[in-house]
Amino acid sequence: MPHVEESIFIAAPPEAVFDLIANQPERMPEWWPPMTDQERVTPPPTQVGSVSRYVYNMMGVEIKGEHEVRAFEANRHLRVTTTSGIDSTFDYIFEPEGDGCRLTVRVDYDLPGGILGRLANKVLVERKNVEDLRAGLQNLKRLLEGG
Repeated sequence: MPHVEESIFIAAPPEAVFDLIANQPERMPEWWPPMTDQERVTPPPTQVGSVSRYVYNMMGVEIKGEHEVRAFEANRHLRVTTTSGIDSTFDYIFEPEGDGCRLTVRVDYDLPGGILGRLANKVLVERKNVEDLRAGLQNLKRLLEGG
C-alpha cells in the first residue's frame, strides 16, 4: 500500500493543532488542497466512532466517501480511516516541541483500479499526493500561526 508522510513544526500548542484537526473536521478544506468538502455525520464531540463525509479531488477525479475516527488520544494522536471511497488511513501525531508542536501526518492509501485507470499513472499520483500533503501542512501552519 503506498503512503506519504511529512512532518512540520507549528508555532502553536499541540492542543490548538489537535483541536483544529480533530474537533473541526469540517475545516479540512481550508488547509488540505484536494479536500473540497468535509462534513460531520455524527455530532460533536469527536471521539472513536465519529464519522464525517468527504469529497476529495484527485487530479480532477472527484471521490466521495466517509471517514471514521479509529483512535483518539487528546492532543497526541488521531487515526482516521475511510469506510468508503478511497481505502486509506490518516495518522496524525502531535508532539510538543519547544513552544509549539511537531505534527507528523502519515497517509496510507490504495487506489481502486477504476480510479487509477482514470488518472495519468501511479507515479504521478504518488508525487501529487506528496505535494498535496506538503501544501496542506504549510496551509495548516499559516492558519494556526495567524499568518
